[in-house]
Amino acid sequence: MKEESFDALVEHVLGTSLPEHLEATFFFPQLKPYAQDFIRRMLTLMKRSGYSASEFNPVLLHWASVIIPNVLPGVWGGRIPPITLPGRHKKLDDYVATLDITAGKEPNAFVDLGCGFPPLTAVDTARELPNWQVIGVDRSFTEYVLYDSHGNYACIDQAETMQYFQSGPSEKGLAIFGNPNAASEHFGDLFAELSPLLPKDADGKTSQTAEKDGNKLICHHLRDFETNNLTFVKAGLGELELPPAQVIRCMNVLVYFDLETRKQMLMQAGKLLADDGILIVGTNGIASESRITVYRKGSDGLYPDEFVFSLDNLGPFSLMPWFSIHEDDLDATLLAYLSRTLRADSLFWPDFSRRLDELLKEFELCERGPDGLLHFPDGFTLSAEFFGKSHHLWQQMEKEDFATGATKALERAGYHAWENAVGDVAVRPSTD
Repeated sequence: MKEESFDALVEHVLGTSLPEHLEATFFFPQLKPYAQDFIRRMLTLMKRSGYSASEFNPVLLHWASVIIPNVLPGVWGGRIPPITLPGRHKKLDDYVATLDITAGKEPNAFVDLGCGFPPLTAVDTARELPNWQVIGVDRSFTEYVLYDSHGNYACIDQAETMQYFQSGPSEKGLAIFGNPNAASEHFGDLFAELSPLLPKDADGKTSQTAEKDGNKLICHHLRDFETNNLTFVKAGLGELELPPAQVIRCMNVLVYFDLETRKQMLMQAGKLLADDGILIVGTNGIASESRITVYRKGSDGLYPDEFVFSLDNLGPFSLMPWFSIHEDDLDATLLAYLSRTLRADSLFWPDFSRRLDELLKEFELCERGPDGLLHFPDGFTLSAEFFGKSHHLWQQMEKEDFATGATKALERAGYHAWENAVGDVAVRPSTD
């Protein structure tokens, strides 16, 4: 029905229609109710951020119609998907490295809360901060990890049930991401083939591996990641008993909870902090499109010290700037209003958008046509090369001092804003 189509929904919320060449490419009525609700929240946040329907493009629609519906908790029986990628939190590691934190007799403690599995972000942090003691915490460390020959992997529990799968960078990996049933069958067949090949003398203290035809099944994989400055705790937040930490990072976790539960979790995390310690909370994509609140523990408890966002939230290909699971996501709402402020600033936005268009063409990602719309090459498909080019594009935008321009625009609008130590835009959040 017309009133149920994505085209009609975009026009209703944003006030303008989708570009003609993108109409009818997104079958909204076929999505699960939880995915439809996500899309409605996304469009509402787009409207608040001043985002125009003319900026829609095939990549964004692929995220909305394929990727997002397959990473929401509803796909995984209500569980938060343990998405993790190497290098995803590099900027956060760099940020912590710039902090003036004096070590005592014992190494400073860094807790990666909800580190995901395999715990690649915790491994990165332990390597980048060798003088810290890093503790990776998650309630979903599974018994098995199964890697296939295309770079995809699946987490499988002790009952031999697939809990989650993640695609690799290849085209075959991206294709499997849009078909959970096919993925379940694929990994189920591989597990049945490889599990009999595992060593029989498993003691739980070391990992065991079985390999065949480029596929690899690992039991007790968590043991492979432990080092002198990296340990792991399988527990929920309310169950943790740890020495006071100087830094706690909790990325891509609290976004899944409603406002009241989130407040309770913040209080619980605050109790694990040392005096003047910081709690880093937020969401990000593949080392991109981050929005973060940094809380500090003072004499009166935990308070928000700064809200930080990366420049690529202003011209994204993914939906991370508008990723929200609940209507009352305060960080997503704040980012939307800050984005709208920047789009409305006549001294910042024209130069920013002009340079972005130039780099999109220079990096051969897409090109803005005479009609004002973004056009992609014929036969375009998502690939690791595309994401790599996009990453380098935003590195170039950061080098050209647009973060400083953004802070000045926000200051003109009355915000206390600055560029932080790793080149992102920061504002002093309200404590109301």
